[in-house]
Amino acid sequence: MTQNRPSFLVTKLVTNTKFMTITAHFYLNNYKRKDGKCQIFYDVSINGERDRIPTGLYIDPERWDNNIRRVKKKFDTEDINLSLDNMESKTTEIKTHYRLSRSAYLDIKTFRNEFFNKTPKYDFISFAKHHIEKVPTKDSTKRMARSVITKLENYKYPIPFSSLTLGFFEDYKGYLYSKGNKQTTIAGNIKTIKKYINLAKKHGLFINFDIDDLKVGSMKGSKTNLTIHEVEILKQYYFSETIDRGHLLTLGYFLFACYTSLRISEIQKLRRIDFRGDAVTFHSEKTDKPHTIVLNNTAKAIIERHPALFVNQITPESINRTLKTIMKLNTINIKKNVSMHTGRHTFATNFLRKGGNVRDLQQILNHSSILTTMIYVHIVEKESNMASFIMD
Repeated sequence: MTQNRPSFLVTKLVTNTKFMTITAHFYLNNYKRKDGKCQIFYDVSINGERDRIPTGLYIDPERWDNNIRRVKKKFDTEDINLSLDNMESKTTEIKTHYRLSRSAYLDIKTFRNEFFNKTPKYDFISFAKHHIEKVPTKDSTKRMARSVITKLENYKYPIPFSSLTLGFFEDYKGYLYSKGNKQTTIAGNIKTIKKYINLAKKHGLFINFDIDDLKVGSMKGSKTNLTIHEVEILKQYYFSETIDRGHLLTLGYFLFACYTSLRISEIQKLRRIDFRGDAVTFHSEKTDKPHTIVLNNTAKAIIERHPALFVNQITPESINRTLKTIMKLNTINIKKNVSMHTGRHTFATNFLRKGGNVRDLQQILNHSSILTTMIYVHIVEKESNMASFIMD
């Protein structure tokens, strides 16, 4: 550590119209354990009230530098100084939080409670990460939430709750758009972030704007789908002898989705032993209830084509990367932004293109409302309307 480190932290702040002085520094207690080591204490004073907080960190007295109130640099092999720095940073966070929350008053008892509180209360990124891991949710939900918060963290870190404003999110939306995010993706990100802001408010944290004014935006995408002809091209490649062996597993899962409507999260839970006869039962990702679909002959042939299917699992991210590579092949040349979820949209639209009934489709997709299924009807109807222009 450098010699110009302040020997102690002194902070003056005004909260609830009261002038407040906080001083804090580390010191080495004189009491020695049997091994000769002494414990480092954190001495905190607020308006004359004092508390000596044991850090649980022990060192040999000769290794302590009382001028900089840290372990001498040449002896700090256990990163003790880093731990002390983190404690000091937390004190600064507490101080900042109470300075900005002008209705709150900080005394020594409150400080101690805040200091030992394991739930992050000052930085939104830390708060969100903590609750993502703490709250029991599906793995896919956790993975999505982690991705959203990591993206926000890359934009700015830390993010004190005091800096969360409607203007902040307008700027963030602009940042996401500049990075090539689609409107539906941005809306999904804001929806997730808003969930954790609401959670913070429930935990008593001060949010300095009306959360209802933070508009998520439309999350209805264009529902990219493949035509019957495009699926046929992919199927021919999958069953060919010349297919790149590295494409088999990815394309097998994707085509299975195209012929069954299953989501990637539902596919990942299935194993080959689950396929008995002409039907398969699984737990729906949305409703978490058992749902059974009948397997058509093509779906069964896709399973039989590759013995690793429903044995070896790959992540959605890996599947999507490989799908993009497959679509760019000269023999494929499909110029659409295809992802694993495209398979479900493809099933729905091609089912209707081939004359399927919308009520049957609602049952297969396990939609609770026919209005959700009607989205696919509108897509196919729009295509039919555009077909009239071939007469021009």
